Amino acid sequence: MDSKIKNVVFDLGGVLINLDSDNCLNAFRKAGFQDIENQVGQLRREGLFSQFELGNIEPDEFREAIRKKTNESLSNRKIDDMWNLMLLDIPREKLDLLLELRGHYMVYLLSNTNRIHWEYACEQMFSYRGFRVNDFFEDTFLSFQMHKAKPDKDIYEQMMKEANILPEETLFIDDSEINCQAATALGINAHHYHIGEDLNSLFE
Repeated sequence: MDSKIKNVVFDLGGVLINLDSDNCLNAFRKAGFQDIENQVGQLRREGLFSQFELGNIEPDEFREAIRKKTNESLSNRKIDDMWNLMLLDIPREKLDLLLELRGHYMVYLLSNTNRIHWEYACEQMFSYRGFRVNDFFEDTFLSFQMHKAKPDKDIYEQMMKEANILPEETLFIDDSEINCQAATALGINAHHYHIGEDLNSLFE
């Protein structure tokens, strides 16, 4: 690890949380949501899921929009459960790594996520060895709260300003090459994470 690095910024889904989008998509498809793939597409900023991620619609609006797209009378809990099928787990070794890094770096989270996924992750995945989500990060920067999303430069700039960190002293870890390129363009050190990679090796 470069000795000038003082801050480490993690992405959430795909880096810390193991994902299975097919679980989620299949559940919605079975409920009658036929064009689910088009709606979930990352480039469709006007779509339901992107708007939810940007915090432009609230959970109840999201659920009602889902109900209109399906042929079943779905409860809020059922919709949330189907939506959360995308999130599998955070391996213990990654949680242990976050805790260890807190002793050496300022550790942050920068994620394109939505309120339902975030609340589920906080309750189910960051409850570990008596710790809670705030024990793992100095601060969290979430798209639905900021009304901004990666790879737009505004979200990186707001994070650095609010955290009072310098780009050259910051390592950003994301599973999206586009997001890493956006960070690099602002002078942030970026690492493109690949599934199965050992995160610990980055800090040896």
